[in-house]
Amino acid sequence: MVKVCVVGSLNMDLVVKGPRLPRVGETVSGGTFATFPGGKGANQAVAAARLGAHVTMVGKVGQDAFGRQLVNGLRREVIDVAHVGVDPGEATGVAFIGVDGEGRNMILVASGANLHVGPGDVEDARDAIGGARVLLLQLEVPIDAVLRAAAIARAAGALVCLDPAPAAPLPDALYASVDVIDPNEIEAQVLTGVEIRSIADAERAATPPPTAAATCRPMRCGRSIRRRPATPLRRRWGWRSARGGRPPTRCASPLGSPGSR
Repeated sequence: MVKVCVVGSLNMDLVVKGPRLPRVGETVSGGTFATFPGGKGANQAVAAARLGAHVTMVGKVGQDAFGRQLVNGLRREVIDVAHVGVDPGEATGVAFIGVDGEGRNMILVASGANLHVGPGDVEDARDAIGGARVLLLQLEVPIDAVLRAAAIARAAGALVCLDPAPAAPLPDALYASVDVIDPNEIEAQVLTGVEIRSIADAERAATPPPTAAATCRPMRCGRSIRRRPATPLRRRWGWRSARGGRPPTRCASPLGSPGSR
């Protein structure tokens, strides 16, 4: 069984479905309400567990009902939550998601305890990170924690996969530790400055400029972008890593929320 470690966020998604999304200052009546466990990190963890991996989750929740629900949900998925801390001074992260009749959404996130995941928490989970074959990361916890986790996993020879969301510029030190980066069109534009409207644009965004090509560490990008010929990619995430086997892939909200990924 492949060991996977996830360092990242846990959120409770609060979803309201209505006929349309409100304008600024407007109240729209009608619709249904539901809660869904989520957070990009927890979604990654559940996706990997459902693909058959042995998964350890590293993150934080608040000392509240949402936190208990999230941790219990991960336990039901047979995910190791020994490194999911409880912050008594912060609320569990939540996402307020409005969804209209056409499935379009608007999301407002209160990160709460997720913002208190630090390098110290990562160090406490060093054995789990260093002992994993794959490390999954996103950007819903502080970048210092992401950097430390990536460095530990890289030193241990693990495959380091980054979902660069929410979109933000990344430090060079993180690129140096990442094997696979999986941006969508908006995230790719933020990272590279290239507006993505076609496969050709995506290929251009994935190619380092000539001045950087000699020093830039090659990475495999999500979907159809290829930069490492020795380990070919297949579309729809159907690739296999250089170390063999098939690492878990990002999927659309495995915990059930229509808003998060």
